[in-house]
Amino acid sequence: MKLDTLSNAELFEEISDLARDQGVATEDMWKQLVDEVLDSHLELGELDKDQDLENKKQVLSDMWGEYEREADLSLNANIKDESKEDRPDREY
Repeated sequence: MKLDTLSNAELFEEISDLARDQGVATEDMWKQLVDEVLDSHLELGELDKDQDLENKKQVLSDMWGEYEREADLSLNANIKDESKEDRPDREY
C-alpha cells in the first residue's frame, strides 16, 4: 500500500525539523536535504513516482526563506538578554 498523501506542509515540517537538527544554514544545504527526504519517501513507497515530484521538490526548495525566517525567530527567542547581574563587573 502506497501512502502518497504526504502534503507539502507535512514534508516541510519534516525537512525543517531535520534541518534544525543538522544545522542547515545555507540554501544549497536546504535543497540537498529536500532531495534526500523526497528520495527517501519515494524509496519507502510513501510517495508515488508517478506524482509530479519535480514540482514538489521545487515548491519545497523554494520554502528555504520560510525555514530561514522560522529558524531566525527560534534563535532570537532562545537568546537570553544579558543583564548587568549576569556579567561580572570589570574594572580596567
